[in-house]
Amino acid sequence: MALACLDYGYKITPSQSDKDENGRLLDDAFDPRCTEWLVEIPVEVPWANLPGADAIDISKFTALAQMDFYMQVQKFYTAHNTSATVELRENEIEGMGQRIYDAIQNDEGYISAALLARFDDLQTFPRLPFEPISKDVYEQLTEEVKARRKLVDFHQALSRYDSGELIEAGPAGCDSDKCMMPEKKG
Repeated sequence: MALACLDYGYKITPSQSDKDENGRLLDDAFDPRCTEWLVEIPVEVPWANLPGADAIDISKFTALAQMDFYMQVQKFYTAHNTSATVELRENEIEGMGQRIYDAIQNDEGYISAALLARFDDLQTFPRLPFEPISKDVYEQLTEEVKARRKLVDFHQALSRYDSGELIEAGPAGCDSDKCMMPEKKG
């Protein structure tokens, strides 16, 4: 899958767990020490183009405010697990832990939420699964993808690496936030 993404023009990066002997992140996806790949895909969210959306600074919403909004959606609008990622700063961890505990104890309908370090908190969380970018950066990255693109049809790119007949041993290659590489036999 990752090689097809590469042919389609997306950038491949070693995962946050691939480091050199000094603990520094690897930069070369084809470094023999690399065991996992991340695929970087620039994405535009539709709400970003709504009139006035740029006037709302979502980084000002506290983790507890995000959690309360999520809980409102969970309680009043869905009958399944609402997908939610709450971004928090280090000083909000204890309060968030208490809020989750209280939601469970009080049977408020809490099922689960992903917790992610805030981008602006400068915490050590390299190669985040997503990051906010400006419209200009999005357009630049999209042009770079097109410039690197070897094939214009993703299915064609995928077919170069998977004829549908090969069954790989082990876990699914890209079933989470990163693609697992086969273990090297030494």
